[in-house]
Amino acid sequence: MSKEFIVHTGSIIKEYLEDLGMSQKECAKRLGISEKHLSNLLNGKSRLTEDIAIKFEKIFHNIPASYWLNYESKYREYIKREELDTINFEEKDLIELDKRFNFSKVFSGLDWDLKKQANEMLKLLRIGNFSQFDAVYSYMHVDFMEDGGEKESIATWLGLAREEVEIQNRDLSNKPYNDSNLINSLDKFKKIALNNDYKSSLQSARKLLNRLGIYLVFCDAVVNSKVRGALTTYKRNPAIFLSGRFKTHDHVWFALMHEIGHLIKHYEPNEPIVTLEKELELDTNNTSAKEKEANSFARDFFINESAYKRFIELNVFDQKSIEDFSNYQEILPGIVVARLQHDGYIGYDKLSYLKNK
Repeated sequence: MSKEFIVHTGSIIKEYLEDLGMSQKECAKRLGISEKHLSNLLNGKSRLTEDIAIKFEKIFHNIPASYWLNYESKYREYIKREELDTINFEEKDLIELDKRFNFSKVFSGLDWDLKKQANEMLKLLRIGNFSQFDAVYSYMHVDFMEDGGEKESIATWLGLAREEVEIQNRDLSNKPYNDSNLINSLDKFKKIALNNDYKSSLQSARKLLNRLGIYLVFCDAVVNSKVRGALTTYKRNPAIFLSGRFKTHDHVWFALMHEIGHLIKHYEPNEPIVTLEKELELDTNNTSAKEKEANSFARDFFINESAYKRFIELNVFDQKSIEDFSNYQEILPGIVVARLQHDGYIGYDKLSYLKNK
């Protein structure tokens, strides 16, 4: 029942009585109850009982008691949900919570007051109260966050990405995920990545992943999240979330293969792995072992490590040599340029025109 049409059962009964032209006094007499009892029922002050619903069958022909009782049940459920879903906050608490969770920015443009935004944020985070946040998202340890964003922002982004899966309404429950099927399809991803229209290539990648029982969702990063991607679980199937914090074809494809690397090497259902900006770009002392392994997987997926070392030894990094090497590796030249820039062999201002933006 949609929110706009939720009214108490008595209001509907009153309309039926008016259509019959029956007064409340006459109705009370036929039901064998007091006028005050009926008035309370029609004004939503008392609950419709089974015996009254059965008696209404005699008054409203062809309308069974089950109709009234089902409506009453749905109405009471709605009222209870409203009570549980809506938490009253002090104004000062709302201001502090907004600073911490940024819900006025997340929900900007929706014309909601801070109270409504706070309650919607609880739904997004899937917690009953903000005091539960630290316990529920305890897997985001302090050391994990040293080089990244705020865990409140990352948790919010994960919630938004999860909602995006639901909006897409793809049901992959009949397509169970299997590691071997994914591994056997890796060559297909490399061929898809050759499409220099990255949006088109990613649409093809999503179709392939869906056939393999894997969700792929793109969801814009939220303020202070500094997140590039995540691997998680949605309805028992793996789900890859990408934030879109990419400027070029090589960035977005490296991020995708990074998450696929996590899926093959580290996936545990219902244990999210979040990739932050610096973890995708640099293998620092603060980068976890899992992130380093996923980075290595993505690098080796595009460029054979032995071939790359031989290419580096030639020490010739011009457009022709890069295009020749990229043809040999069956990848776009921009991916080679990005690898050379990342490894410090050429500056970020060199040959970037070979990247597809």
